[in-house]
Amino acid sequence: MNRSVILLLTLCLALSGCAGPQKGKRGGAAQLTFHSFSGGGPTYRVQVADPAVVSVEKSMRYIKKDHADLDGAGYDVTFTFTGLQCGTTAMTVEERSPIGGNFDRLYEIRVDEALKVTLQELTVVDLDQAAAATATLVLETEQGVFYAAFEDNSSALALQGRLSEGPLTLMMADYGHFEKVGQLPWALETNDEEITTAPGDVVLYGGDRLTVYYDENTWSLTPLAHIQNATREDLLAILGEGDVTVTLSVEWSE
Repeated sequence: MNRSVILLLTLCLALSGCAGPQKGKRGGAAQLTFHSFSGGGPTYRVQVADPAVVSVEKSMRYIKKDHADLDGAGYDVTFTFTGLQCGTTAMTVEERSPIGGNFDRLYEIRVDEALKVTLQELTVVDLDQAAAATATLVLETEQGVFYAAFEDNSSALALQGRLSEGPLTLMMADYGHFEKVGQLPWALETNDEEITTAPGDVVLYGGDRLTVYYDENTWSLTPLAHIQNATREDLLAILGEGDVTVTLSVEWSE
């Protein structure tokens, strides 16, 4: 994958509608507000994949003035997102409660050239239910089906969230006689690490390309899933030698 870093940057900016960094312009901030209460209400924490795109400020406001004299006084937690430069990034809002459920709320953040911030909620993951169930990535072509175990990282979780909205069909091209590469319709948070791939690895490259490896390659990539016990021959029997159409989906099992 000896691709030009400059070409990758240009492509990413084009996909997000950005002509380049637009620091210093005035834009429109966006806010998210969550309700909680003292003495056991949920706490909230935000994690932004790329803090160079947007900054976050957290504030808290009690609903009643006499909250100090109340048990379980209600309050609002507000996060304000201010655009720093044009771009797209992923965000997780972690909701944790000692007496209620635990959730991860996944969002996409877009900052346009005027630094206006737009938030889109992708999915809400019930961590208590997810702990009791297992998600499996399904890759299907006309020739057959593969089942892959998801990796334990935020990128794989974001892909699960996207595919929970419905199956995704990708046109995947052969590259270098060791992988099939498909352009995703959206970007995912990256967790890149220097790895040597093995047949059956499903990885994220550049934040917006999904790759299925049927041979070895060493590069900085984000692991997403792995097809267990798949050989090069097994993979090529279903993926073929050239371009291929692959449908991705998620199956859940206890």
